[in-house]
Amino acid sequence: MTGSGLFVQLKETGADGFIPASTVGDEYYYHDEAHRALVGEDTGRAYQLGDMVDVKLVEAIPTAGALRFELLTEGKQIGIKPSGARHRRFRTGARGKPGGRGRGKSKRPGAKPGKRKPASRSGSGKR
Repeated sequence: MTGSGLFVQLKETGADGFIPASTVGDEYYYHDEAHRALVGEDTGRAYQLGDMVDVKLVEAIPTAGALRFELLTEGKQIGIKPSGARHRRFRTGARGKPGGRGRGKSKRPGAKPGKRKPASRSGSGKR
């Protein structure tokens, strides 16, 4: 169980697969680490580690050994109140962009982001 989805193991075959959180239900689900659950932001419905669920195979990539499933079972109430807008998908940083300190483009023309040119010492000092 992660913030990006649920890992499942089929009881019959032991095959492992993944259910992306973006495909679970009609609401945003956040990862509640304390309860080891994906919890619906609006309804409080949750999927916890160890829950038995019904799934449908959506995609199989044999060369990668990857299976992607669709969740058919509805979440259950586990005593967590719906959070409403308390949990965010990302934090807004400088300049209104996700990620914090705003490492955007340099204001110097021709400058490359993330790289600085060493200061030139020749010809710029006093004689």
